Amino acid sequence: MSSSENHESPGVEKKPNWLLLKESAEELYRAGKIYFTRKELVGKAREKDPSRSEMSLDFEIDLVTVNSSSKDRYKDPEKLFLYRVDRGRYTLYSPEEHGELEKYIGIKKVSPARKHLIEEVVSELEKMGYDASENRYAKPLQPDIVAEKGDEVVGVWVIDPGTPLSDQYKMLAYAIGSSLLNREFSEYIVVVPGELLKRVTKDLIDTLDRFKIRFATVREERRYTLQL
Repeated sequence: MSSSENHESPGVEKKPNWLLLKESAEELYRAGKIYFTRKELVGKAREKDPSRSEMSLDFEIDLVTVNSSSKDRYKDPEKLFLYRVDRGRYTLYSPEEHGELEKYIGIKKVSPARKHLIEEVVSELEKMGYDASENRYAKPLQPDIVAEKGDEVVGVWVIDPGTPLSDQYKMLAYAIGSSLLNREFSEYIVVVPGELLKRVTKDLIDTLDRFKIRFATVREERRYTLQL
């Protein structure tokens, strides 16, 4: 073995299995092998790094396949690059040919209407004297927007007006439940589309008001206007 090969070997070994398989699949594809078997893919990966075990590489194939049934399948789009054509045969995943990734792993695209609405709600809160910002890295039970004014900290939930009514109900239930469980805010506001608010009973509104949970709606003209 040459000195250059000795120098490169540690770098190869540091690559995770998924990346080694991805590079191997791309090499097979470029070489004209549009469809390949698990054995061919593992074999190509072991050519690149013989230290990898056949078993570990074979196991990894299920984790990087978009239409795999494995419960441990990756969610990171970068790590999902294979598509299972039929039993034991694969090709590189193509959104144009096989459908968008969300179809397989349930990634929800951000609705343009909801994105615009969040921007409008933040703007309206700022006009009311709040220091408001979108909670971009919200964890479970955390609101979409956090607004502060003095000692007052308000958690604001925004129901996506661009989704079907059935999904709006689910988002409403999640917002209410999260507000009841997470009591770290001074007050809670749930911004709902007008049609959904019509379906919220007065009894529920009065009950939630005791927990400092209020509803606001939006009027859509040229742009959304928050109605508190």
